[in-house]
Parts: sequence; C-alpha cells; structure tokens
Amino acid sequence: MIRIIPFFLLIFFHPAIYSTGAGENIPDSSHKIHPGYARLMPKVIAVLPMDNLSLEPDVENFLYDEVYNRLLSKGYIRISVESVREKMERLGIQTPGQIAGISPQKLGKELNCDAVLIGQIDQSGTIHAGVYDAVAVSCSLGLMNCADGELLWHCQQWRAAHRQWSLDPFNAIINTFGHENASRKDRVAWLVQEMMKTLPEGPVRVVNDDLLNQAVEIQTEPAK
Repeated sequence: MIRIIPFFLLIFFHPAIYSTGAGENIPDSSHKIHPGYARLMPKVIAVLPMDNLSLEPDVENFLYDEVYNRLLSKGYIRISVESVREKMERLGIQTPGQIAGISPQKLGKELNCDAVLIGQIDQSGTIHAGVYDAVAVSCSLGLMNCADGELLWHCQQWRAAHRQWSLDPFNAIINTFGHENASRKDRVAWLVQEMMKTLPEGPVRVVNDDLLNQAVEIQTEPAK
C-alpha cells in the first residue's frame, strides 16, 4: 500500500514549541533508511504528486517542485514531470490519495522507474493560542522501492517559526499580520533542504553541465 506514515505528532503540543524568543526557529525531524539501501539503491526515481493535509492551498506544489529540483543533485535520474502527469491521468489518478490503490510494481512498470518518491504536507498555517503565536509547517517524504514495495527512506520534518510571547495587544496584532504573510514557499523549501540531506547519495555522478542535466531527466516509455 503506497501511503507514507502520517506525521502524527500534533505540533501544538510539542514541548519544543513552548519557548521564548522572537524570530526563533527550532526545527525537529526524524528519518529512517532501509538497512539494505546500498543493495537496493534505485537509479531512476519518479516523483509522484504530493498530498496536502493542511488548510493552506498550493503548498503541496511547492513541496513537489522543491523535491524534484533537489533530487538531481543527490545523484538520481528523474522521470520528467510531464511523463508522471501523463501516466497519472492514464491510470485515472485525480488525487494523490488514490495512488495508494496502485501496486508499487505497476507504478514501476508504467513509469519505467526503480522507485517512487511520495510525500505530503501534514500541517501548514498559523497557530494562535492567547498570547502564543507561531507559523508552523510540517511535511513527510518517503522513497518506495517498486520491485517489492519496501520503504527505502522516510523523513519527517517540522518547523515552528517567529514565536513570541507578548501581552501588548498592539504588538500581538502586528506579529499576527507579519506571521501570516510569511512566505509559505520559503518555509517548505527550508524543510525540503533539511530532509534531502538525509537521503543517501545516488549512483549518478552529477556535474554542473546543462547537457548532463538534460541527460538525467527522462521520458517514460509506454508500458508493455
């Protein structure tokens, strides 16, 4: 079943949140790598549509773009965005949640890849609780082996930013306005940067060359 483990830790009750300091960012994360990763290491990866469990629109697209763009530097060949979109339409996938109904083996055959990278935004938004105020974002990523469905790598990351304790009503209004207008894209980009650091280096050696960049993004062949 292709569905990454939900980020079940309710961020509002995490003890690390209850700290003082304006503009302070305290990240937290967890990740797991399959013990046989060196043997099972994929070469070709398809990044699948990301899910969004938050109330903020479009953050799943930020997550997808950041993961796709950073995957190249980790040493993996990527299936092109256009090919993935085309295959999802062919399989009747309209929402990311429907991907769970398709076997890893079928995905690998359709997308002509060794593994699929799946993910979701678990939370993105502003928390208000009296004098407490924070912008919080959390997401999860997982790399699934198409041959046997094994989870090769899984990472969860959250960030609570711009926390302040303030009893001044005027300052509270200013702080709230500033927090809610913080860049959602930048929040997600920071998390992906930290998460991708935990993904093992792939087998493809990448140099700063436009021709090579083109060579490590491929189109899928029709499934036979």
